[in-house]
Amino acid sequence: MEKIISYLINEKKQIPSVAEKTASSFERHDDLRIELEKWIGSRIFPKENAVSIEGCTAEMIFELAPFMDGVDVYNFLIILRENPENGKRIISEGFNIKEL
Repeated sequence: MEKIISYLINEKKQIPSVAEKTASSFERHDDLRIELEKWIGSRIFPKENAVSIEGCTAEMIFELAPFMDGVDVYNFLIILRENPENGKRIISEGFNIKEL
């Protein structure tokens, strides 16, 4: 989690309390946390053995919504996992920024 929090503070310029809250959603999703931490180190979404939720990988989400960074993409995958209907609706509506 420290890698994610550090990224949020140092690169996204979030205050520590906001960074900790943002990162906390990954406590329940170790697979997504691990992939996000790898993305932070490389800035590359995995192609092989990538986590797939409702048929979507991080790379696929980024291709659909290139305005998102890695944290945004993986947070969206959490939305897709925890509320698939809502996630699919957001995708079908073209990622309306107000929804995210």
